[in-house]
Amino acid sequence: MLSDNQDQLFIITAPSGAGKTSLIKNVLSYAQSNGYKVHLTLSHTTRTPREGEKDGVDYCFIDENTFKENINNKVYVEHAEVHGNLYGTPKDSIDAFLADDFVVLMEIDWQGALKILEAYPKAESVFISPPSIEDLRQRLLDRGLDSEDVINQRVSGAEKEISQKTNFKHEIINFSLDTATKKLINIIFR
Repeated sequence: MLSDNQDQLFIITAPSGAGKTSLIKNVLSYAQSNGYKVHLTLSHTTRTPREGEKDGVDYCFIDENTFKENINNKVYVEHAEVHGNLYGTPKDSIDAFLADDFVVLMEIDWQGALKILEAYPKAESVFISPPSIEDLRQRLLDRGLDSEDVINQRVSGAEKEISQKTNFKHEIINFSLDTATKKLINIIFR
């Protein structure tokens, strides 16, 4: 059953390094300071945690067999393999928070976002773009999380990802984190 509050679901996507995680953290801080009921969905993944990531906070880290059982049990509203790891979004959590009148934020890749929009056609969708591919490469280098090969893969994939921005209702070009945060807050808390 579809929630009547689908317009309170905000699907946020961007190429890796465009700033979506920082933007979402800023939105969550704003929401908490202003008394908004906001929930950030927690995806399941089979990948190993990066340094500093916590199970149940950043992702639910599960093994491949459990993930495949969840697929068979139709737990996920969407799931995909990305860079050799499985990712999925549990549907029950989205529906429960929407039913409880929360604003629900989803941080997800563009392919997953399009699947979510099929399941929740009244949801809002936001694409975060970097100012340029060169800027994106520099951000990925500066954050120091990935090898040169992984950065090259991400930059190569980013061009395809950016071409998908027309499938989203809103686009924010992240020239400045402060300005982009204000734009995202205005979209969500209109």
